[in-house]
Amino acid sequence: MLKLPIPLICEDDVFAVLGAGALLLTINNRLARELQHRYDRVQQVKGLTVWETPQILPWSVWLQRCYDYQTLTLTETDNSSPALLSPLQEQSLWERVIYDSPYSGALLQVPATVRTAQEAWRLWHAWRLPLAGQSLFLTEDTQAFLEWAQVFEDYCRVDHWLDNARLPDAVGGMLESGQIPLPGTVILAGFDEYTPQQQELLAVLERQGVLLQVFANQGGSQQTRRVALADTIEEITVAARWARHRLEHSPGEKIGVIVPELEFLRVQVARIFDDILHPEAVLPGRGRIERAYNLSLAQPLADNPLVHTALLILELSKGELSMVEMGAFLRSPFVGAAEQEFSHRALLDAYLRKTREERVSLERLWKAAITAREEDANHRCPALGERLQQFKVEVDSLPARQPPSGWAQSFTCWLQLLGWPGERPLDSEEYQAVSAWHKSIQSFSSLDRVVPSLKKNVAIGKFRHLLVETLFQPENPIVPVQVMGVLEAAGEQFDAAWMLGLHDGIWPTAPRPNPLLPIELQRHYRLPHASAERELAYTRVVTERLLASAPVVIVSHPRREGDRDLRPSPLIAELASVLPERLQLASVESYVNEIQQTGRMETLVDAQGPPLEAGAQVAGGTGLLKAQAACPFRAFAEYRLGAKGLEEPSVGLESLDQGILIHVALQYLWEKLQNQHTLLSCSAEELHGLIAEAAKQAIATQTAVRPRIFTERFTAIEQERLEQLLLEWLERDKQRPPFAVLHQERSQPLNLGGLSLDTRADRIDQLESGERVIVDYKTGRSNPRHWFGERPEEPQLPLYCIAHEAPLAAVLFAQVRRGEMKYLGVTKEEGSMPEVAVFTRVAGGLDSWEELLARWFQVLHALAVEVVEGYAAVAPRDANSCDYCALPGLCRIKELGGGAAKNKKERDRND
Repeated sequence: MLKLPIPLICEDDVFAVLGAGALLLTINNRLARELQHRYDRVQQVKGLTVWETPQILPWSVWLQRCYDYQTLTLTETDNSSPALLSPLQEQSLWERVIYDSPYSGALLQVPATVRTAQEAWRLWHAWRLPLAGQSLFLTEDTQAFLEWAQVFEDYCRVDHWLDNARLPDAVGGMLESGQIPLPGTVILAGFDEYTPQQQELLAVLERQGVLLQVFANQGGSQQTRRVALADTIEEITVAARWARHRLEHSPGEKIGVIVPELEFLRVQVARIFDDILHPEAVLPGRGRIERAYNLSLAQPLADNPLVHTALLILELSKGELSMVEMGAFLRSPFVGAAEQEFSHRALLDAYLRKTREERVSLERLWKAAITAREEDANHRCPALGERLQQFKVEVDSLPARQPPSGWAQSFTCWLQLLGWPGERPLDSEEYQAVSAWHKSIQSFSSLDRVVPSLKKNVAIGKFRHLLVETLFQPENPIVPVQVMGVLEAAGEQFDAAWMLGLHDGIWPTAPRPNPLLPIELQRHYRLPHASAERELAYTRVVTERLLASAPVVIVSHPRREGDRDLRPSPLIAELASVLPERLQLASVESYVNEIQQTGRMETLVDAQGPPLEAGAQVAGGTGLLKAQAACPFRAFAEYRLGAKGLEEPSVGLESLDQGILIHVALQYLWEKLQNQHTLLSCSAEELHGLIAEAAKQAIATQTAVRPRIFTERFTAIEQERLEQLLLEWLERDKQRPPFAVLHQERSQPLNLGGLSLDTRADRIDQLESGERVIVDYKTGRSNPRHWFGERPEEPQLPLYCIAHEAPLAAVLFAQVRRGEMKYLGVTKEEGSMPEVAVFTRVAGGLDSWEELLARWFQVLHALAVEVVEGYAAVAPRDANSCDYCALPGLCRIKELGGGAAKNKKERDRND
């Protein structure tokens, strides 16, 4: 076995022996790059301009190079070494084994099980677990794993493959037999512990005469302090201010900020470090900036914006995308001609949203891109339409199944047809993302060895999973502040370091043994995460290493998390404590605060837009005055400026859609019935047939607009619902005094205060007396009191009244709502409509019907005058007026703090 402990060697001696041909093996890629950079810096200090590249390799890379060297030096006839599986090939083989096993039907998540099985296989070999002869404590899960492992091993033996878990053993055999040339010295850096498998391999090196040494960082911590802060956000903020202060006074320092839970705090860390170190990043037009800090935690390649667009293109080949995904695709700068058609594609996104469909088909996207009405042609995107047509032809011509390499070629072709990654020059990070994408394509092609053929959707899903599993960390210039997780900090040396988040809830970490291996066996052999004792011992070693990583180390912990009190980790509790105010921190103000503090602020309330020119018309009808009554700015923004919120996709029918169905169905019914007498004379069978046809006609109109919603089953359900609703409503109409339907959806022009409006009542009935009744259908709950006041919530019916010249007997809401069928409104005389109140009960202080109409005319005339004059104050009628407004970012009502409403009241009082 390996002779422990291995002797230490300092940095200066390490770099000296590296120049003489020694091999330096690191725990990870990051440390290898860091030591390479430090070596190069030493050579530059010596005045050298050219030097031989030293052998600094991560452990895993060295193993693969050793194996590749042995296989490449043998001739084809002598090459009996198994083919080394790539990580993706190995994962796919495990998936194949588990999916084909009798246990697959009982598994909730096969991909998660695959990862757990791979980890169990690696632990088995790395820690030399004696599973073969175990019969005690074998759970059903362990038995299943052993069966999978046997099948996996059989595949590898029959097909002559080698997996990465057994690669060290194969390399050890090659080293033992002298098949691989060895350096005189091997130095190990960043290893907190060595598995039995690693120890055996290192013992082979010793037996071959190789000198083993451990890289020892020079010096230790001279000043270590512990500080308690309120919460994690304050920890990150104070750490960033501390780092900035040190940079301001010592620009050449290397500063480390170590965050145990960086994967969960990445967004907060990036935001706060930007605010502290780069407040100018918030300024418009800055684009990407060179930051003084680097976040070491790699993100999934699938999350990169450029790669995300590529994945959307692959998903589009299935024939459709969700509305959210379609919007991201259309607005992406990484699709061909994106800059040329940027505005038109944004309008195309808004156009597609109008139907509120949850998903958008490729066919509909293509047709919308190439065709449009002359009066609404802004969303035409001919360049995109041409690319989509070629893309569609290519997708339709493909076979149902292909090997992974065939699909990889198809993926590349699809991206080229749609112009990915766009025409504009790529920055460094985007260029690296494209390179990572191409490497992933090559890796996917290599699956031919273990996966014979795939269907398209399966291939896309498998490739997406590959991109999710592939971590992407752009290579950036060396910067002074390094923010990293605990594992990334292995072997690192800093001038100053801050470790945050070390409370007793996460440090030491909770044990999480592998569920596929016997728990007792894991504890006995002290496998990683096997027990609390094992985690404590390992975390103690890591803590000591981190505390010695810099001459100055600050350790912090939060006092609270939500409503939970926290204590410092017992591993740092004995460190000397310091108050936060004793730390040297940079004083940083955000640009917003600096501007507000140094600027001379002048408040200007601009409540006036340009007035309408004489004879000008504003589209919108009665909705314009409704919006003016709710908030003048909202009316101005929506109807004068054309600012409206984007439609959001919905599942099923919204209340608006249900209202349209009722309107269309009732319009069809009364076109056939004409009057109440015909309704009463219809037989039950005739009436049911008429209602069924009305519901069918209504559904047909909506199916044309939202075809994906109205599936065969959904149409049948909606047909039945509408029929029941209409039948119940007609029973209510049978109880009214005799009437005839005079008009439906009749346009009635109205000039009010110089504003030309087009009113359109749902229905106008005529009573036997000759008087008329205006009816407006509602599927929600209605309240006639919303017709009254200085700024009425529902001014439509009052508008219809003053636009109608014939005598009126009543104004009514027809509430068509299951179980709540009724007429609501006001009548001219008591008893003219059952259950409907006379106007004097609703509108207090009015003595005659004529006075009511005059009052409505006065209120609506005042609103129309406001529109004509361009009055556009941010003055909502009440708090509820903002609930369904899509423009809070335009009016900035929250920033105004209610001042707009006060200004409106003062204006009214002065007038």
